[in-house]
Amino acid sequence: MNRYKLARFQQEFAVLVQEREETDELLVLRERLEAFAVPGEFLYIDFDEVGNLKTVEVERDEEPTP
Repeated sequence: MNRYKLARFQQEFAVLVQEREETDELLVLRERLEAFAVPGEFLYIDFDEVGNLKTVEVERDEEPTP
């Protein structure tokens, strides 16, 4: 899985940024992410062999409940 930051929603797309030596932007359909992710969150995404979202996990700082 690769780590991306959900940079923003732009029209019908979600703009993901993967930071490496240079910043790359990746566009995915907004409807795939807007139900559970908000701009600024980090996502771990695995794509299938044709480029569709296979697995998406949101990185959240959750504190354990007592």
